[in-house]
Amino acid sequence: MKNELRSALILFLTAAIWGFAMAFQREGSRYLSPFTFNACRFTLGALALLPLMRRDSKKNRSPMTRRDAFLGAALGLVLVLASLLQQMAVGESGAGKAGFLTALYVVLVPVLGELIGKKTRLFTWLALILAVPALYLLCVPAEEIFTLAASDLMLILGSVVWALHILFTDHFVRTVRPLKLCAMQFACGAAVNWAFALIFEAISPENLMRALIPVMYCGLLSTGVGYLCQTIGQRGCRPAFAALILSLESVFCVIAGALMLGERMEARGYIGCALMLLAVVLAQAGDLLVPAKEESHV
Repeated sequence: MKNELRSALILFLTAAIWGFAMAFQREGSRYLSPFTFNACRFTLGALALLPLMRRDSKKNRSPMTRRDAFLGAALGLVLVLASLLQQMAVGESGAGKAGFLTALYVVLVPVLGELIGKKTRLFTWLALILAVPALYLLCVPAEEIFTLAASDLMLILGSVVWALHILFTDHFVRTVRPLKLCAMQFACGAAVNWAFALIFEAISPENLMRALIPVMYCGLLSTGVGYLCQTIGQRGCRPAFAALILSLESVFCVIAGALMLGERMEARGYIGCALMLLAVVLAQAGDLLVPAKEESHV
């Protein structure tokens, strides 16, 4: 119980860091193109872990194996795609809306988990049904019958990739030390993004300086600290409980958008946020309640 509480607090901190990062990502999108911004943040994230990697290597005498590197790189490619879709869309959608559309990944985690043998419960299907009107209220303007902006579609697709990232992390962290997994995926993310940035984007030193604070926050805190906390936290929590806590990221996104960017949504948008948050809670309710019942019979 003590370890699970510690992991829960770590994941709560992760949700807060990621939630406020969305506002910094939107601010950074004003000056840097997606590949350049993500290249900078993953580079800083990888560099931030170097001292910890050296200390861990000396303490545990466990150098990175080819298998560790392969799994970390594979996770890094998933992270590249998810972060690219999010960064491309956040400038248009806004921090709060982007946070709640991204939170759809929590609803999708148990559904995709069924493909790998995990049973999907009734709560999950109820959550998916509830998520449909939530997405409609968030994405479709009041004056339109049905209009889905490209940025909203990218965030919805991104939520699918984030769900895969959660599932892969939960599987890989059982055999690979969290620090190694994070360091390798950040290194992979930096290399891939720099390659595409140099080919497809114009990199301006002046704009790099203008985006310095957003890049520093997203690189050192959101990437370096946030993903390491996620990986460590998931090691001591049930996946359902971990996903539920991480879903609070969307709440922090709205708070950050309001405080830092002065963002406001229409009433239908806030209703959509409330429905999405309820869907997120429902999606995890089955996995949170059923194990407890099973344990009570022991």
